[in-house]
Amino acid sequence: MTDQQTSTAIHLVITVVDRGRSEKVVSVCTEAGIPLHSVSLGHGTARTEMLDLLGLGETSKDIVFSFAPEYAVNPLLNQLADRLKMRYPGKGIAFALPLSSVSGRMYRALTETEPSDTERMITDMSCSGKYELVVALTNRGYTDLIMEAARQVGAPGGTVLNTRGLGTEEVEQFLGISIQAEKELVFLVVPSEKRQDIMQAIVQEAGLKTPAKGIVLSLPVSHAIGLA
Repeated sequence: MTDQQTSTAIHLVITVVDRGRSEKVVSVCTEAGIPLHSVSLGHGTARTEMLDLLGLGETSKDIVFSFAPEYAVNPLLNQLADRLKMRYPGKGIAFALPLSSVSGRMYRALTETEPSDTERMITDMSCSGKYELVVALTNRGYTDLIMEAARQVGAPGGTVLNTRGLGTEEVEQFLGISIQAEKELVFLVVPSEKRQDIMQAIVQEAGLKTPAKGIVLSLPVSHAIGLA
């Protein structure tokens, strides 16, 4: 792991778009010189009056995970906002999480083409302190319960990934509870001032002492677009 002192931090950029638009996201990232990506399938939980009218509470989503040096985050978000029209509601969101360290080879691959100051875009999409990413990892089947609890205290919506727990026997011994292998990972980007209430609401309804056996944590969001 690289622990060297440097002014160039690495960020994990997470982009959530409608199913089938991940190729467009990857294309924008590649053109911006961001070479490392991973795409996962998920579904959204944000409700709108029209979705409720039609009886649809979820929409299929693509989630793109990209790694970018700090100086490239704002230009990348600008490009995503323009090319995928993310400045308009319902067109997707993208946000960045600062990483504390990455492998040395990965760091060099991401930062060896750092542009000069004159080449950097000046649009500031930094939002340090304004938003946080609340992550809930629970047994499968409890997404609706989690989102209802979160909405009651102001969460606008979330994105869900299906996943699978590993090492469940060791976890059961450590926590003293039964753990299912099939999991759901819920992402909610929320205003910082609502983070504590939302986390407490989720823990109360779907925490480790409930059948959901949920683990809840939060991470700081450094940059974001597409958020109301």
